[in-house]
Amino acid sequence: MRQKAVILIADGLGDLPSAELGGQTPLEAAHTPVLDGMALAGVYGLVDPIVAGEVPNTDSGVGLVLGLPPDQTGLLHRGPVEAAGAGRPLREGEVAVRANFATLEERPEGLWMTDRRAGRIMERVDELAAAIDGIDLGDGVRAEFKPTDQHRGVLVLSGPGLDAAVSDTDPGDSGNPGVVLEARPLRPEAALTALKINQYLREAHRRLQDHPVNVTRRAAGEPLASGIITRGAGAGIRLVSRIHTLGLRAAVVAGCNTVLGLARVFGFDTVHRPAFTAGLDTDLHGKMSAALDALADHDLVYVHIKASDLCAHDRLPAAKRDFIERLDQALAPLTSAGPIVALSSDHTTDSNTGAHTADPVPSLIFDPSAAATQGRENIKFGETACRASDMGRQRSHEFLDRVLHRMGW
Repeated sequence: MRQKAVILIADGLGDLPSAELGGQTPLEAAHTPVLDGMALAGVYGLVDPIVAGEVPNTDSGVGLVLGLPPDQTGLLHRGPVEAAGAGRPLREGEVAVRANFATLEERPEGLWMTDRRAGRIMERVDELAAAIDGIDLGDGVRAEFKPTDQHRGVLVLSGPGLDAAVSDTDPGDSGNPGVVLEARPLRPEAALTALKINQYLREAHRRLQDHPVNVTRRAAGEPLASGIITRGAGAGIRLVSRIHTLGLRAAVVAGCNTVLGLARVFGFDTVHRPAFTAGLDTDLHGKMSAALDALADHDLVYVHIKASDLCAHDRLPAAKRDFIERLDQALAPLTSAGPIVALSSDHTTDSNTGAHTADPVPSLIFDPSAAATQGRENIKFGETACRASDMGRQRSHEFLDRVLHRMGW
């Protein structure tokens, strides 16, 4: 008999031991009776999102849990995914790059970045975006900018002679503070695209540095959203998930634009409400309720949770612990509703450094029809317990196969 399932993707759930938490990870330090009970009655262990030793990012890590074949991870580029999430599918010849609002200033060595997320700006972002949208870059190339969530956005270039093979201008967390990188062509055909991205970054800084929003933020002592940095350039993509290959009906409940973009690239239904954000304020109980509602006409529903990753990027292990406790409380309705409930993640994010790591992620599968606790000792679900489990270390696509097998597929 076939069963339905909910797969939770807790972004950046895994972590490393923190001195602030007494040598525990945020997941280990959190009070998680629901997760502990699910692990006790189900199976649990460690999952390498891609392969052991390789550091995943959000799009590849989530994509694999959504059914992306492992040999197609190289086809994923953040720009087109962000564009899809923003409701802006790419036309032939267009190039998209993921963009961040960042705190930049002009220095002799170039644009100097002091905050690559502009303080995770959330207010009046539409006003900033309008100031840098629809810019004519010459040579028939036009720049379109769409904000997505918090400091994030997507830049779409349209015009003749564009090629997506360009390098990132975002130096990443390890390069913050530091000089914004120049976009470089990775093949001769991309020289024009690199030139136009660099031109756009300079023009965006010129327009944003004294924008009224930044005048207000400067007076309040808040980080300015005074420029743009980019990464993940790509052209239009079309991918086929193994979920569709099997004929399952799937939906994705999310507030993160990247994940909504992936869902749309795969052709999944999406469930999004204003209260489903990519931040700490997201409506966790609402997401779980929406997932159960979506099960009425879907075989499989994914629920993506972003805030655990944000806390780790901001080096706030105690805040990550506290958010995991909130998540645990919100999971209770799922465990009593009947579907299989699985939990995994796209990558580990270290709260000590704020960076993604290659460490495997703690994962579990709870099947209420086969739940068994007799003869088992109580466990504290977390990285340590998962290392000692009997599920066996596996990759994300193998974990998904295990869930699908339990569903009867």
